[in-house]
Amino acid sequence: MHRKTLGQKLGRIEACLMHIRDDFGRNLLHAYVACLSPAELRNATLHYLEADQVLIRALRTRLVRVGNDGGNSNELDQLSADLIALPAKGRRLDPRTDSVLSAIYPFLSVEARKAILERWLDRGNKAAAARWLKAMANDALLLDVELAWGEWQSSRDPLPAKIFIQHAAGARIAEALPELINHAAEGWLVSKAALKTPTISEECWHSIRGKFPATYAYLCAKLNRSLAEAEALAIVEETTGGPFGDRGLAIWSIGQMKMIEVLDQLSARYDELLKQEMEMFLHGRALLHSASDRD
Repeated sequence: MHRKTLGQKLGRIEACLMHIRDDFGRNLLHAYVACLSPAELRNATLHYLEADQVLIRALRTRLVRVGNDGGNSNELDQLSADLIALPAKGRRLDPRTDSVLSAIYPFLSVEARKAILERWLDRGNKAAAARWLKAMANDALLLDVELAWGEWQSSRDPLPAKIFIQHAAGARIAEALPELINHAAEGWLVSKAALKTPTISEECWHSIRGKFPATYAYLCAKLNRSLAEAEALAIVEETTGGPFGDRGLAIWSIGQMKMIEVLDQLSARYDELLKQEMEMFLHGRALLHSASDRD
């Protein structure tokens, strides 16, 4: 059997591109890609970075398999360095580069991973920040909860806050809870943080009740905090239903606290509360249209 040169192998791969819209052609493509050595795979990835998406996927799949097999970390490290060194050529190349870097990230050395994280952090856009956060969150050696917290303070995007809450110590989350309550738009983030803190101050409880009433009821149920019947009814009245509303969470929480009398009152006022909910929905939609007209 004659050893094929890289050029000959790439020629066969390119010939498959005429038939990649059918299963047989794609099977042949993946099979030819499997014939590339790790060094050849690195060169082919750089060569075809702007090629058809099907070919890029085949190369990326092979890179992941090489990474899982182990023993070729030097080639993958070199590929990551080569990709980072590529000049930005436009909107198509950067996402392709980042996609390959994301795929090989788990198999790289600490130094190579650090270089990728720095690349994404320095890019300063939302897509790069998301890649950086997801990679860092699964990297025990390079995880930095304070960087994640700082990213949330800058962007107010829920992902960095979620990572901070997942990995920070309870005492640190307790310190951050007042700021999180004041500036987060998502009640579920506040509930996740509150459930991980050793204690919640009365000031924080008051703030949660004012801004996230359904979350307040949920936390009362989870943390065995007493909730008066009148307060439970008020929370239901303050919330809305539907797929994006919090009324369901409030009612679920009341059920978890075995407040049957409150549930009976809600049942008796079913039509009234449903009408109220519709009025709140229509009012919110009118405000949205008004804002849209002003824009």
